[in-house]
Amino acid sequence: MQENLMGEKAFRTYTIKSYSFKEDEILKAILNLYCNSEYFDLDPTYSIGNFYKNIHKPRYCSDIKPQLDFVEEMSSDNLRFENNSINSICFDPPFLIGYGNCENNKNISAVRFGIFKYYKDLLEYYSNSVKEFNRVLKKDGILAFKTQDYSVSSNKSYCLHNDVYNICKRFGFEFLDLFVLLSKCRIDNKYLEQRHSRKYHTYWYVFKNKLKIQGNNDVRTR
Repeated sequence: MQENLMGEKAFRTYTIKSYSFKEDEILKAILNLYCNSEYFDLDPTYSIGNFYKNIHKPRYCSDIKPQLDFVEEMSSDNLRFENNSINSICFDPPFLIGYGNCENNKNISAVRFGIFKYYKDLLEYYSNSVKEFNRVLKKDGILAFKTQDYSVSSNKSYCLHNDVYNICKRFGFEFLDLFVLLSKCRIDNKYLEQRHSRKYHTYWYVFKNKLKIQGNNDVRTR
């Protein structure tokens, strides 16, 4: 919120809602409400930066397989930043499970972002990344974490957003908010028989780094 001529905080002239059809609208809301900034400090899964067409790109951009020259190569679970050096992180990790070999896969998301053979592998990667975020974020630093629930061809449905919440709580993060990103259309999978609802929504969690985890204080300089 902007200050008025008396130096006091002016009231916001619009309502920030908990849902949107626009990704950048949600990210702007998170920056407005919780980061007191026009940009995130770090995006460790930057890809090609689709989030940042209408908002400022992060101060630091990295990815395990950089696709742009200015993006640094590093994995989100092994960051080359000093302890307590980052104010905010925008994290959109891969989430696909059990699609087989990535190189021979026809799924666009699988080819671009990778896949996990088992659900436990995905949770291990998420846990290691969140532990690393706990290390590099300052106390009260903000983590914006995108996730979605997931169904696989074995007919098992995973409540991934619940596991994300529990992982972040375990590694010292306090829940602040939850936004829902809606989609008017999705690419349909042509299954002969549908056994679960088709997901037309994803989640953006907002967490605050409150408790530094002991044994997680190794410094990795850039």
